[in-house]
Amino acid sequence: MRRVPGRLGLRSALLLLLVPATGFAGPASPSAETADAVSEARLVEAALNGTTGLIASFTQTLESAALPRPQVEKGTVFLLRPGRMRWEYDEPRGKIALAAGGKSTLYLPEDRQVIIAPLGAGQGEAGKSGMGILLEPRLELVGAFAISWGPRPAGGAARPLRLTPRQPRPAYDYLLIEPDAEHLPQAIAVLSRG
Repeated sequence: MRRVPGRLGLRSALLLLLVPATGFAGPASPSAETADAVSEARLVEAALNGTTGLIASFTQTLESAALPRPQVEKGTVFLLRPGRMRWEYDEPRGKIALAAGGKSTLYLPEDRQVIIAPLGAGQGEAGKSGMGILLEPRLELVGAFAISWGPRPAGGAARPLRLTPRQPRPAYDYLLIEPDAEHLPQAIAVLSRG
């Protein structure tokens, strides 16, 4: 990950996973841990609200009954807050996704096709896509999500924050955010039942 001069950025790679939620079920957290999770979420919120730009590597995995096997895509994401994001794919080469000006644009080189769609109207609408929360002018994670700890990964790594939307979102069931020592996400997983 590269820092943008004059801007704060994520220190390590941004990981976007789109996988069935059944693979990440975990035990309920005790209330003391929940309070710590909420405190950590507030620190993540403050760190992201202080970030105006980032450049990071990403891996995106899509699992769907419509696909013969999981589809893995990789590339670089550029974020300029508020409201602008660009995904340049190395795999598949040439694919580009943009989010700016209230719309999303997707270029699929294998189909020679451009798809343009609205992001949504009004504050908070971009966040309905999961990663779209990074486009918001001001993040309010604690108000928009029920916060708890996610399942502990194998190998004893730190537990991610689990953010479950207070208002149901058709695009995902919950987010897992793995913050680094500076409370910036080093990994984000967007999970849905598919």
